[in-house]
Amino acid sequence: TMRAITDAYGIGEASVRALEAGADVLLSPKDVSSAISAVVTAIESGRLSRSKIEESVRRILEIKAKSGLHLGRTVSLDAVDQIVGSGAHLAFADSVAARSITLVSDKEGLIPINSDGPGVTLHIGYAPSTWLWANRYFHEGLLARMPHLTQVLLDERSSAASYVAAENILSDADQVIVSVYVPPSVGSGPEALPETFRDLVEGSTAQRPTILVSFASPYLIRALPSVGSYVVAWGDREVSQRAAVKALFGEEEISGRMPIPLPPVHRIGAGLDRPKVTTRVVTRTIEDPLVAAGIVQRGQGSGRFGQEQTLVDPSTVGMSADGLAKVDSIIKVALADSAASGASLAIGRHGRLVSLGAFGELAHGSGRPVTSTSLWDLASVSKVVGTTTAAMILVEEGRLNLDATVVSYLPWWSNGDERKNEITVRQLLLHRSGLPPFRRWFFNHQGPDDYKRAAADEMLDMNPGVETIYSDIGIMTLAWVIEEVAQQSLDTFLSARLWNPLGMRETRYRPELFLRPRIAATELDTLWRKELVWGRVHDENADASGGVAGHAGLFSTAVDLSVFARMLLNGGISPACNPAQSLGEPCPATRLEQHRIVEQQVVDLFTRRYDDTSSRALGWDTPSERSSGGDYLTSNAFGHTGYTGTSIWLDPELDLWVILLTNRVHPTRDNQKHIPLRRAVHDAVVLAITDRSIRKRIP
Repeated sequence: TMRAITDAYGIGEASVRALEAGADVLLSPKDVSSAISAVVTAIESGRLSRSKIEESVRRILEIKAKSGLHLGRTVSLDAVDQIVGSGAHLAFADSVAARSITLVSDKEGLIPINSDGPGVTLHIGYAPSTWLWANRYFHEGLLARMPHLTQVLLDERSSAASYVAAENILSDADQVIVSVYVPPSVGSGPEALPETFRDLVEGSTAQRPTILVSFASPYLIRALPSVGSYVVAWGDREVSQRAAVKALFGEEEISGRMPIPLPPVHRIGAGLDRPKVTTRVVTRTIEDPLVAAGIVQRGQGSGRFGQEQTLVDPSTVGMSADGLAKVDSIIKVALADSAASGASLAIGRHGRLVSLGAFGELAHGSGRPVTSTSLWDLASVSKVVGTTTAAMILVEEGRLNLDATVVSYLPWWSNGDERKNEITVRQLLLHRSGLPPFRRWFFNHQGPDDYKRAAADEMLDMNPGVETIYSDIGIMTLAWVIEEVAQQSLDTFLSARLWNPLGMRETRYRPELFLRPRIAATELDTLWRKELVWGRVHDENADASGGVAGHAGLFSTAVDLSVFARMLLNGGISPACNPAQSLGEPCPATRLEQHRIVEQQVVDLFTRRYDDTSSRALGWDTPSERSSGGDYLTSNAFGHTGYTGTSIWLDPELDLWVILLTNRVHPTRDNQKHIPLRRAVHDAVVLAITDRSIRKRIP
């Protein structure tokens, strides 16, 4: 189907030449009869030998036998999601992308980039407006290494005014990184890029160090011939963007070679080598306080608070033990592939825990194994376990009105933008306030009062109610509303009204220092705190504002979160329990009587999808097409994820909860292997159900 070949040679001659070149398979020739006839003629004339054809056939048959096609010729479609996109495959894709990066030229020796070097760096990106994925991961990677980086994005719609603005920004830059996303089919000459963009880059090259990174088309250097440092990443998707960032900063070696010539300078096989010169994160050992104080021995746990948690036989709640064993295997493989240093898993059905798994260690090389009572930084799972649940309690009591404006509770809050006077509590919960997703306030603000002033001064990105944009600032604001209504701090209110009544004694903000031996480490923060974050909230804004925040800050365990999930799936009621007698009931501490937290109708109000414009419920999320909850949770499910690698999903139709806690940001947030892990775990859990038919969710 490659017309450059078939137009020049015809399908018959092209087929013979492919076999002469060493191909064993002729892939999808347009005219099969002509291809066969040409090969037969070539054999009869002696141009191709019969033995060569037989060698090819034998290789094909051996591969078929190795794959077991003589035993079974079809595959299970249900197994596709467990294999395609697995941790091992994604790791291999990362390796391939890294090895493909090709440094075609580097006349001024700009690569690897020194992220700590002086001066201002500007990133100029160009991509078709329809390529929504372009630059997403590349820019995030650049920003993680160069926090003060400035970015200018252009596309085919960019006006003359946009280019004038870009020129003004460019004039203050000391070095420039240019990323371009165009397919090879656009051409290999100047026509591949708009003249205005070519002039912008060529002008930069003449005045300052400039690096050009081409995603997809290797021919781009012909459109920008004056650029002295030229990198080809070959692909335009996430895997190539990540590989390009690492290559630019010397975190992976560069060894790629050009499979095509770029006349007149670069021949086939061209490419410069660059060794790996730096590691993104340096692992360091931090002594546990209990070890340093001589309270426990190195490698020894700090003990279990409370009773042991019991489990029930999976068959008693309609689940397969073998199916649940597959879930454990998926997690073990992912940890071996560095998806995280450790993980906790809790699975419950029909009100009973059936699985409580602990995998790996709390920090790489720490020697502290994860247990079912290890504490995890929940990150944004705090939004639902903490802030949203507090809102549910106050709504049921009639003290919080979802349709009241925020300023009716916080008159000072609309200081920076009059449009904020229109925002309602409901819009905060739905992430439709028009507020930006987040701000890096932690560089300049400290303490709750300072954060309130910053939020009051913040401008909206758009009018309220127009679009769903996930916003930390909105949920931070909701927490302040709750504190105003309750006349208590958020943590005090939740302790009194939720955690203490349910026996969730491990759930807290700002864990005490002596608990650190039981807490999973998170990121080695090279940006702000300059330390391995361990026992301290990972989210910088939550940390800088005092550790108690609406959007992040909670620490908890898989057992405590199972108590919480059980309550929501039980109509807002947590039943009485005794750890020694209530088999399988999530019960880390005795509850002498049942506790109703909220009514069923309030649970339903907050956890069902609000409308068809997004997947959001009130505070919670519901399954979307590529949900972290996989493809088999029903459309009635609700859940939330946390940036640190945590997630909680509940499905009232299946009467199922799944809690997966990892520290995927340890030691670096660049790790994305938790994404396929989450989906694989949830799919395997649902497929372990045996008492009802399971089908993929219809989007």
